[in-house]
Amino acid sequence: MSYQSRLLLSFFVCLQALVFSACLSTQIMDNQDPDYSKLDPETERIARETARTRQQLVDSARSLVGSESLNVRGRQFRMDCTGAVLATYWGAGIDLAGASAGYPGRNGVAKLYAFLLDSGFIVDGDYPLPGDLIFWDNTYDYNENGLPDDGLTHVGMVVTVASNGDIEYLHHNYRRGIVLEKMNLREPATYSRIVNGQTVVVNSFMRARSAPAYDRRLAGELVNSLGQAYRSEF
Repeated sequence: MSYQSRLLLSFFVCLQALVFSACLSTQIMDNQDPDYSKLDPETERIARETARTRQQLVDSARSLVGSESLNVRGRQFRMDCTGAVLATYWGAGIDLAGASAGYPGRNGVAKLYAFLLDSGFIVDGDYPLPGDLIFWDNTYDYNENGLPDDGLTHVGMVVTVASNGDIEYLHHNYRRGIVLEKMNLREPATYSRIVNGQTVVVNSFMRARSAPAYDRRLAGELVNSLGQAYRSEF
């Protein structure tokens, strides 16, 4: 099935099932809007509200790139990967920190994941949408045992998705701070490709340089799952 066919099928199946903001969005791959003309008024309202929320998340994420501190709308967040995601959501008016408070987990990433799993907002797939959270494993040697057995060590947020699967995501890079980087879940082991004579990054390096040797180091190779935290608003 083609990319466009998968996208349209996924969109309308979600509508029919009333899985509200899991799929209801105008902020989709390559900015191609779904056809609202076939929706009933209430479903159309939810679709449009979800689209606005996704766009607010994208705008919030872009505003944080290069920030030296995460003070957003009067609240201070930690300068780490979890803090970057919480600050992005707070900038869009969503208190993800409060929603995930109290959930178990050895770190902030695990707590976020536990909240989304409990809420039914963890999803799979090759085509995430802007606003989706990305959870990674084995980005560094969390337990310091030299083995690639470290689950849920990093989190970021999808900003754009192209029809070929190229993803731009925001996260906290341990060396460079709040940045936008690249990933493609259809080509997880590809670092770069040549486009019009230019080298274009497909999957940014994700595993820490100081981590023990492991044959998976790229963003697409280390993904655990995706989470649609904005669905908590609908």
